[in-house]
Amino acid sequence: MKYFLLSTGWILLAVIPVGWCAPNNRAARIEPVVHLRDAIEVKGKRVWLADLLPPDAPSSIQKASAAIEICPAPQPGSARVLDAEQVTIKLAGQAELLRQLVIPPLLTVRNAAWPIAESAVRIAISKFLRERGWKQDLPAEARLEWLPPLAPSEEHPRLQVMGVDWDDRQQSIQMRLRCSARASCGSFLVHVILAPPLGEEWHERLRSGINAGSPGSGLAAYDNRDAAVMAEKGKPATLILDGGSMRISLRVICLQAGVLNQQIRVIDARSRRVFHAEVVGRGILHATL
Repeated sequence: MKYFLLSTGWILLAVIPVGWCAPNNRAARIEPVVHLRDAIEVKGKRVWLADLLPPDAPSSIQKASAAIEICPAPQPGSARVLDAEQVTIKLAGQAELLRQLVIPPLLTVRNAAWPIAESAVRIAISKFLRERGWKQDLPAEARLEWLPPLAPSEEHPRLQVMGVDWDDRQQSIQMRLRCSARASCGSFLVHVILAPPLGEEWHERLRSGINAGSPGSGLAAYDNRDAAVMAEKGKPATLILDGGSMRISLRVICLQAGVLNQQIRVIDARSRRVFHAEVVGRGILHATL
């Protein structure tokens, strides 16, 4: 009889379903967790969820994310900051995908735009000099410094020089350039920095208006339309806040009228914050964060 009970015990154990002892396979399955990047750069007109994924994200998540639009891209040369809620809202109805993502509290999207090459700037300056009869080209040792324009919308824009002057503060030649196609980029200043002997020579030529080819023409005979008022009091303008590695554009209202290179006060209509900014183009101002 004792033998029979033991045997029966083994038989009962044998027929117990395996699932009673093991956890549910679906519940125990570990979903892949993907951490979205908190800072990205884009070049298109839209920001997609796929843009926020790290390169090693599973292909299934990449495929699903490619069709989910998060927001319009910021203007070229500027940035947009999103919070986690803004991304979560775009994933409404995508509960399974959302469960696999870790969304940072803040995400920064930058539109780096197309950089303007120094070679393109030098070509434009050389053309400007030749058209005014100069036999000397821009010296190869000249150092060029400029704040890139707000919105270069093509990869290799053609540039043209709109004006030239001498900057007493920086002791350098100052040239204003813009894209030949006005829709491609706004105007911007280029400082041509030369060693003292050359700098003094070019300064004298600029001051006297005498060039190396024919007297009476030369750099002093330049288009001075940029001397007109470029920021109107009470009118909207674009303020570029430059933080070194990041640039942000704001729509502001000018509290003063201003001409090129003048410092004026502007106000952000939303935050009511007042900025002191330099006029760098028509309806475009610049300030440092």
